[in-house]
Amino acid sequence: MSPVDATFYPLIITGRDHSLFRQPPQGTDMGALRIVPATEVRPGDWVLGEYEGALDSLRLHTVMQSCACFPALPAAVNGMVALDGESLVWEAAELVLVILRECIPAGTYGDRSTGYRVGDRVERSMIYEPIHDDHRDKIGVPRPVIQRGTVEAVEDGVPVVEWDGRWVNGRTAETAMRLVDPARVDQERRTYGLAVGDTVAGDNAAEGVVLEMWLHWYDGTPMARVYWPGSPWSNYCRYDFAEARRFSRAMPAHAA
Repeated sequence: MSPVDATFYPLIITGRDHSLFRQPPQGTDMGALRIVPATEVRPGDWVLGEYEGALDSLRLHTVMQSCACFPALPAAVNGMVALDGESLVWEAAELVLVILRECIPAGTYGDRSTGYRVGDRVERSMIYEPIHDDHRDKIGVPRPVIQRGTVEAVEDGVPVVEWDGRWVNGRTAETAMRLVDPARVDQERRTYGLAVGDTVAGDNAAEGVVLEMWLHWYDGTPMARVYWPGSPWSNYCRYDFAEARRFSRAMPAHAA
């Protein structure tokens, strides 16, 4: 095999979106890193990336931080694992680099090891079973989504949560939840003008709740799914799948 000349160019990073690619929590003992299968990541463990190669007790062959460092909220569906509660990008047997939740410094974002508090904005993972075929969903192909809510009370150490909106054909994958990340909410509003859990107004006087948002696969148009509750005397409710710009935030908008 003939040699190939390689040219190296210096790379200078002048800006990085730290709201997406956060560093491990300050004060973390990096000696606490562990490599575990995706199916063994627990809620509250912090995910740093994936591990490539066979396990070797003497050294790490390759460690790649290919995703943001975040507290895990695992949901398994379709033979995959959504470690962040909504993105099906991890295979069940894939090896993941984590910091165990027991090793996270006190006061870290997402740490409520001493219990949740009234007023906390929290989120959990839901498994949505689509009831229609469209550009977003396919019947028979469930997918994980994030649902947000507010802790209304704490009874005997157990938080009572008022969840935003309603997911028809939705089921919880775990009883676990985590704090809503304010940086994530800011990012959503920069991208879509809205955030999951926001109260919004549409073309009429009714108010709905944003359940999820995404960029349309065809042209990147910001889209939103909005839940419109039924009237007090009717169980009827409806959902809109429309461009996010059609909706405007109404008060009160949740502050994460």
